[in-house]
Amino acid sequence: MDKKSIYLADLTHNGLILSSNVFPLSIGLVGAYLLEKKPELYEVDLFKYPEDLSNALEQNVPQVVGFANYSWNYDISRQYAKIIKKLWPGTIVVFGGPNYGLTEQEIEQFWQCNPNIDFHVVQEGEEAFLTLLERLREVEFDVGRLKSTRMKIGNVHYSVGEEIIKGDALPRLKLEDIPSPYLMGLMDKFFDENLGPMIHTTRGCPFSCAFCTEGSKYYNIVSQRESQLEKEMHYISQRVKGPRDLFISDANFGMFKQDYEKARIIAECQEKYDYPKYVHVSTGKNQKERVVDIVKKLNGAVSMAASLQSTDPDVLANVARSNISVDKLSEAGQIANTNDTGTYSELILGLPGDSIAAHKQSLRDTVEMDFDNIRMYQLIMLPQTVLNTPDNRLKYNMKTKHRIMPRSFGRYRVAGEEFVSVESEEILISNSTLPFEDYIVCREMDLTVEILHNGKVFAEIQGLCKAMNLSWFDFIMLFFEQRRNLSPDITKMYDDFRTGTSDRLWDSAEELAEVVGKDIENMLKDERGTNEMSTGKATAFFVLFQQINDALFSLMENWLAKLGKLDPITKDYLVELKQFSLMRKRKLLSMETSENESYSFDMTRAEQHSFKILPRELKTQSVQKYHLVYDTKQIKLLSAYSEEFGGSFDGLGKMLMRYPHIHRLFRKPVLAA
Repeated sequence: MDKKSIYLADLTHNGLILSSNVFPLSIGLVGAYLLEKKPELYEVDLFKYPEDLSNALEQNVPQVVGFANYSWNYDISRQYAKIIKKLWPGTIVVFGGPNYGLTEQEIEQFWQCNPNIDFHVVQEGEEAFLTLLERLREVEFDVGRLKSTRMKIGNVHYSVGEEIIKGDALPRLKLEDIPSPYLMGLMDKFFDENLGPMIHTTRGCPFSCAFCTEGSKYYNIVSQRESQLEKEMHYISQRVKGPRDLFISDANFGMFKQDYEKARIIAECQEKYDYPKYVHVSTGKNQKERVVDIVKKLNGAVSMAASLQSTDPDVLANVARSNISVDKLSEAGQIANTNDTGTYSELILGLPGDSIAAHKQSLRDTVEMDFDNIRMYQLIMLPQTVLNTPDNRLKYNMKTKHRIMPRSFGRYRVAGEEFVSVESEEILISNSTLPFEDYIVCREMDLTVEILHNGKVFAEIQGLCKAMNLSWFDFIMLFFEQRRNLSPDITKMYDDFRTGTSDRLWDSAEELAEVVGKDIENMLKDERGTNEMSTGKATAFFVLFQQINDALFSLMENWLAKLGKLDPITKDYLVELKQFSLMRKRKLLSMETSENESYSFDMTRAEQHSFKILPRELKTQSVQKYHLVYDTKQIKLLSAYSEEFGGSFDGLGKMLMRYPHIHRLFRKPVLAA
C-alpha cells in the first residue's frame, strides 16, 4: 500500500539566536501516535529549523504538512502555509495548538485571516489528527470533497465559505496510551549542539486560573505518565549533545505522589550520566511540602516555583487564584531555601485590580519571602483564556497593544520564495486601576528587582542587610527612587528601557509586521534584540556593572549613616566589600582571575555565610591576600554557556534571564600561599 508522506513542523525563529531551543515534543507525540496506530499508511518527518523544512519541501512535496501553532511560531508557520498553497496547492495544511481562540469572534477572525490553512486541530491533537487523516483518506485526500460533506471531526475545525464547521470535543487521552517519540527514534535528529530535550510526565492542570490556557475544564483532569519514563530518560541521557538541560512541560511537577518515582529516575540519570544539570519545570502550586521533598532529591537541578502572580487578595480573586494558598507557597519557599534548593516566584503585572501599590507590595512580599528570583511578566492576552474575552476586556477597561516577541523574527526562503516573518503578542498596558504611566513605573520597578535581586548578583549587600536586620527590599527601593540621579549612564539605561517599553508598541499585529518588514535588515544586525528587560539586565551586568556597584555601596554607606549603624569597622568593610564584589564578577566570561587581592576581612567566611554576617565577626588580625579564581565546575559551565548563547548582547541577556543561579559562576576567594 502506498504510504502518504506527512511533515510535522514546530518551527523556531533563528534570525539572531534561536527563539525556542527545545526539542519539538508536541509534534513528536502526534507523529509517534500516528505511526503506532497506522505504520503501514504513513511516513512522518519532523522539523524544527526553517531551513530544514525548506530543503525538504524542495526535494519532496508531502501529502500533508502539519504545523504546531504557538504564539512564538504562528506567523512563520502561516507564511510557510501561504507559499505551500501557492507552489503546491494539492498539499493539505493542518494547524494545531493552543494559539487558537475559542470564542466565536476569535474563530471567525482566524479563518478570515488564514485562507491557506485547511484544518485546525483544537485541544488534544493525537487522536484528532489521526482521525482527520482517516477521513481524508476516504476521499483520496481531496480537501474540497471532505469539506463539502460538512462532516464534524472530533477536535477539528475548518471553514466552508463563511461557515465554520466545529467537531465535538474528543475524550481526553491517557498519557500511557501515547508512545514515546524518543524511544521510536523520531527525535534523534534533534540531538545537536543547540537544542535541549523536552519531556512531559503529566498532562492537564487541576486549577482554573483565568490567564492560563490550561485553566479550562477540558484540562482540569490530570493524566499521569510513568511506564516509559525510565527508558526514555536513559535514552535521552546517552545521546544529549547540546545544553545539559532538561525541559519538562508539566504544570505542577512534584505535587503528585507519582512524582517521587519520576524524581528517582531523573536523579539516577544525574548520577550515571551527569545529566541533567538543570531542569526547567513549573513545580506544584499546592502540596508544597511534597514538592520541596521531591525537588531536594534532584541535587539542586530544579528551582522550586511559587507562582503567586500577585499577593493582593482582590487581584487573586479576580483571576480565580483563591484556591491556592499564598501563605503555603511562601512557607514552602523558605523551607526550600534552608535546604539549598533554588527558588523563584512569578508575578504578572496588569491583572484586574492591579496598581502601583499592589504591584509594589507583591514585589516586597516575594523578595522578603527570600525567593532567589522573581520572574516578572506582563499580562499577555492569550487565546483560550478567561481574561481574553470581550466581557472581561470591557469589565476591567483593559487596553492593549502589540509588541514583538523576543528573538522571534527573521528572513526565510523556500523554493525561490523569500519572506519576512515576525511573531507578536498582545499585552495589557493599562486597566481601570492601572493607568499607562503607572504601568511604565511598575516596569521600571521590575527592571530594578531584575538587576539587583535576581540571581543573587548583589548577595554581598543583600546579606549585610539581613545581618543588620534591615529590609533588602527597602534598599532596592532606595536605588529605584534614585535611579536617575546616580550617573548619566544609569539614567540612559532606564531611559532606553522606558523607550523600549512604551514606544515599541503597535495597535495591531498587521501594523507591527509592516514596520518590521521594512526594517528587517537593521533588526537582524542589532544584537541588542527586542527584549527590553533582557537588554536592560545585560547592560547593567556587562556594561555598567562597576557604576552600579559603586552606586549601591555609596547608597548603603549613606543609608547606614542615616540610620546610625555606620561604625568604623562597617565603613571599612563596605570599602573592601565593594572591591570584592567588583573583582569576583567583572569580565565574567573572560576566564580572567584576580590575584593577590588584599582584604582585612575574612572574605572566605563571608561567602560561606552568604554574607549574612556582621562585619565585626569577619575582621582579621592582619591583611590577607586572596586569589579570586574559577573552580573546575565553573569553568566548564562558563564554557558551555558561551557556546550555547554566543557573544551577542541578546544572547548574553538571554543567558542572564534563563539561568537563575548566575551567582554560582562568580569567582571564588582562595587564600594566597
